[in-house]
Amino acid sequence: MKLAKLEARKLQGPQKRRGRKHKRNFGSGKRRLLSTRPSPWERSLQQPLGPGGLRQPKRKQLGLPVQQGTLQGSAKELSPAALEKKRRRKQERDRKKRKRKELRAKEKARKAEEAVEAQEPVAPAPEGAYREPREPPGLIFNKVEVSEDEPASKAQRRKEKRQRVKGNLTPLTGRNYRQLLERLQARQSRLDELRDRDEGKAQELEAKMKWTNLLYKAEGVKIRDDERLLQEALKRKEKRRAQRQRQWEKRTAGVVEKMQQRQDRRRQNLRRKKAARAERRLLRARKKGRILPQDLERAGLV
Repeated sequence: MKLAKLEARKLQGPQKRRGRKHKRNFGSGKRRLLSTRPSPWERSLQQPLGPGGLRQPKRKQLGLPVQQGTLQGSAKELSPAALEKKRRRKQERDRKKRKRKELRAKEKARKAEEAVEAQEPVAPAPEGAYREPREPPGLIFNKVEVSEDEPASKAQRRKEKRQRVKGNLTPLTGRNYRQLLERLQARQSRLDELRDRDEGKAQELEAKMKWTNLLYKAEGVKIRDDERLLQEALKRKEKRRAQRQRQWEKRTAGVVEKMQQRQDRRRQNLRRKKAARAERRLLRARKKGRILPQDLERAGLV
């Protein structure tokens, strides 16, 4: 009965409320506007009936399944494009699911194989049997040999260098051509003095020098024992040094000249700006009606 009355009231439409719109609040002495929003009961009456004559909130309270299509009247049909998109998404989900299952199965099989290999004892291979090369691991650590000996001092290195000298003859190596030329000339002068005193000893010393130089050359040491080549190399080196000296002097002179030009230009600019300021001051004075000495001289009155 109550449900029928509510349906009849709903069909009649919203009714105008009677009575005063404002209610006196004696506690605060202010008037407050009554809310015109529908109550929860009225909102429930505005909802359509579901199957079995029950409204949607009542079905939820009774624990019955809620049908989504009853609220809109009829289900909205999906377009072919939306259906196709939905079907593709479902296929993609199924494919990813199958792939995850395959990966889990492979991982499980691999772990089982590793466990079986770890449990099986490794039989020693007979001598002379062919062994398959093992694959290198993914990470290889290099072996670094660190000697426990302390680094050699300067005197120790000099001593080792003297020990490496063959036949007590220092090899003529390096690019200090002037020093090499002086050493070679000193060696030749010593041979000449020894030749004047004893020809045999001089020949023995000369042969010893030649053999020592051959031993050094066999080890890969470049021996510079040609006096003519040393003089030419020294001349080229001196020539390059003189050329670089001239280039440096030219560059220094150019830098000084450019600095002087910039200073002269700066002084000229300062002088021009000073003269322009003075001219502007004179022009302002003329505009104010002042008679300047320069004007009198120009007019011939002085």
